[in-house]
Parts: sequence; structure tokens; C-alpha cells
Amino acid sequence: MNTPVPECPACRVQMQEGFVPDVGQNDRFRRTRWTEGRPEKTLFGGLKVKGRRQLDTVTFRCPRCGWLIWFAPELPGSDE
Repeated sequence: MNTPVPECPACRVQMQEGFVPDVGQNDRFRRTRWTEGRPEKTLFGGLKVKGRRQLDTVTFRCPRCGWLIWFAPELPGSDE
């Protein structure tokens, strides 16, 4: 993803791009996703996501203070 690298609001230094992995079905790692709306539980204790807009997240970390900033950019041509 081509998200501009932000500056840390506290330290005023360039942040480092990274990601926070999420463990999904069958213990597979994947990128965390932003999901539109408030969380609603399913009958089996999961969360309803069907029919909701979802976007992959990009995370930046300050090398000085450790502050994390998350973005969920829309990708051009994406139907999500």
C-alpha cells in the first residue's frame, strides 16, 4: 500500500511502517481489517462482518516513543 509515512505527533520524527497480524481460522496469520459499523455478536459468539465494508489496515510506529497510528486506506479500484 502506498500510504504516506506520517510524522509522530509527539516526537516529530518519521514513523516506521509495519502491521499487526491477526490470527484467523486454522491459526493462519493475516493483516488486521477495519470493519464498518458497531460490533454485533453472532449466534456462536463471533462477530458479524457479512455485508459490511472491510479494509486492510496499515500501521505506523514511532521509533522513539512507540506510538502506533493505524490507517485503513481505500485502494483505487477496490470494490470493498
